Amino acid sequence: MIQKFKRKFIPAWLGILAVVAIFVWLAVFAKAQSNFLEVNFFDIGQGKAIFIESPDGNQILIDGGPDNSVLEKLSEKMPFFDRSIDILILTHSDSDHLNGLIEVLKRYEIGRIVQTDAKDPSAAFQIWQNLIKEKNIPVLFALGGQKIKIGEGFLIEILYPNRSLAQETLKNTNAGSIVARLIYGQNSFLFTGDSEEATESYLLGTGAKIDSDILDVSHHGSKNSSSQEFIDAISPEIAVIQTGVKNRYGHPHQEALDRLKEARIFRTDLCGDILILSDGGEYQIEASCP
Repeated sequence: MIQKFKRKFIPAWLGILAVVAIFVWLAVFAKAQSNFLEVNFFDIGQGKAIFIESPDGNQILIDGGPDNSVLEKLSEKMPFFDRSIDILILTHSDSDHLNGLIEVLKRYEIGRIVQTDAKDPSAAFQIWQNLIKEKNIPVLFALGGQKIKIGEGFLIEILYPNRSLAQETLKNTNAGSIVARLIYGQNSFLFTGDSEEATESYLLGTGAKIDSDILDVSHHGSKNSSSQEFIDAISPEIAVIQTGVKNRYGHPHQEALDRLKEARIFRTDLCGDILILSDGGEYQIEASCP
């Protein structure tokens, strides 16, 4: 009886294993053959989550949105066997940026965390900090001038904050939001978190290099961000706004949209997920917009 069972089921199991192996190697091969930097602006409701993958497979997740929706988005972009992300960047501790990252931290192996050293008494931030300690993940406290090189020709430069925030009590957490610029070949992306006009004025005053092809519009298109002087200095060709459908804040505000009139605007509430592919010289956009 046992011999019959073996004769009947072992070939079937071997066949299944062979099919699985084929899919794994196809996924690995496809990943290795990519010639593009991928920047994914996830549609995760009223929040931000941006997943970046370089041609050599290095991965960065900037913010995680308000809930666990980011997990489904990651599963669509990453092979099932890939359970590691090189860098998580938390721009600031507001729930619509932080909450989704907590579950990512639990389920994935993380190479490094980039965040500010600002304190936050919220329960979610305490869970986040405890998980980092439990998993012994290296932390880089963001400071203007830092450069993070990941793979060949792939560089992220931190532009803000300009100081340690450890001893400050920020009534408005947006005031400490990380601003970073990604350079890949001739293409550039500016990520702004929820920074507002005070941060923008500082960057303009220092003459920081902010001119970029693609702008991650700050604070979901709030009227308190994206000043005309700031937009003019960036001169973006593409402006991406991550915001939820019919959100209670009324984002994006018409004032911000008017200031972005020279750029092509893509919104997650209208287009869903937005993917930008760059070969270092040219870029293309994949989105389903009306």
